[in-house]
Amino acid sequence: MNFSSEQFTTIKHRNLWGQWTFVFEKSRLCCLSYTNEKEPESIKPSALQACTYSATDIEEELPQTVARAYRKVVQQLNEYLSEKRTDFSIPYKLYGTEFQKKVWDALKDIPRGETRSYEEIAKIVGSPKATRAVGAALHVNPIPFILPCHRVIGKSGTLVGFGLGLDMKRRLLVIEGAIPQEMLLE
Repeated sequence: MNFSSEQFTTIKHRNLWGQWTFVFEKSRLCCLSYTNEKEPESIKPSALQACTYSATDIEEELPQTVARAYRKVVQQLNEYLSEKRTDFSIPYKLYGTEFQKKVWDALKDIPRGETRSYEEIAKIVGSPKATRAVGAALHVNPIPFILPCHRVIGKSGTLVGFGLGLDMKRRLLVIEGAIPQEMLLE
């Protein structure tokens, strides 16, 4: 999805985990991405947030509804990453195919601390042979963390495929208690 039109507000944000890009349509989150410093950025920001705790500076440049939504997403994301939050209550709007939306919707039902296989998700969405299509949909999940695609693993229990990298997937699953902390060393 191309979020470069004027209907979207894009905010770049840096915290201890790295560089984040938030895209809003009014008060709804449409995209949340994490960027490795070595990868080029393709979306130009409407505003740049340098630090988690200096939100007031950026909010002056944003429409009030976007500023409130941004503040809420950042707060909940920080709480989640510091293990103080288990679920998100963020309004969002998804852009994708009907199949992708079915897959993304199925992610909401995977409890924190648990995982599902690509095959299980394919069965849940009514396409039991579409494991590769499930993987493709997960790869373009526009709001990871909120729709927890990191909780989907290989059939044999292996950590495979994650748009933000396997290291990030491993870290998230350790935070959630789905895998032992020793796996961080792998």
